[in-house]
Amino acid sequence: MRYSLRYLNDFGILRDYNGNGFKLVDLAVYRQSGFEDDRKFTPKGEAGNTEKLECNLVRTKSTIKELCLCNPWEWFVTLTLDPKKYDRHDLGKFKKDLAQLIRNYRKRTGNHLQYLLIPEHHKDGCWHFHGFFMGIPADALHAFSLSEHLPKKIRERLMQGVQVYTWQEYADRFGYASIEPIIDPKRAAGYILKYITKDALITITELNAHAFFASQGLKRSVIVHQDILPRQIENPDFQNEHCAVKWFDDFNTAIQAFTENRT
Repeated sequence: MRYSLRYLNDFGILRDYNGNGFKLVDLAVYRQSGFEDDRKFTPKGEAGNTEKLECNLVRTKSTIKELCLCNPWEWFVTLTLDPKKYDRHDLGKFKKDLAQLIRNYRKRTGNHLQYLLIPEHHKDGCWHFHGFFMGIPADALHAFSLSEHLPKKIRERLMQGVQVYTWQEYADRFGYASIEPIIDPKRAAGYILKYITKDALITITELNAHAFFASQGLKRSVIVHQDILPRQIENPDFQNEHCAVKWFDDFNTAIQAFTENRT
């Protein structure tokens, strides 16, 4: 028997991102009726692949944003590879060897270094990582100074008053590491998400790799309220045929979406 799906109302799920924002997801609730199926099926072929890619992109960016905002990251990092020290084209080996370096560091120092890293692929086929660290003390890092021979970008950051560090253990093994303290978690999350694009996702998928690498046990968002919504949320930040998403800066404003009367 084939049923038709008819719109019933909206159900809201409100999540707390560790105080760095509240995400309200407005899910459309349906009921079954009639005998004809008017559901939208996923198209096949090129159209289906495009839709699947779009869904994967949204899902990946959502997960990364959640990990960014829900954990107390301390450092924004850029990890590059020196061709004299390491093969810049082998992402799988790079990820594996870096993970081993971090495990060795934890075991030796007792510092529980955690990470969230996003690979970026250059046109020449080389890789490097952007991402976040926490659990590594400043005294374990080397603070760059203008008296050193440094790349132009790092010198400019120092001249702007931003202290930039490197992690010597990484530099000795792989290549250049640029590390800065995180001042604004939301801004840092927005910056890191720009590296998640369709083209990047296609490249990663073709290599059978992951769009990001993260430590185990990282915190995730927490549901703080869920209920029927009196009306659809207005001016959503994201919307598709399945749901709408609205971000709020504070809980009191977000919870009003569940209590406002219909207009």
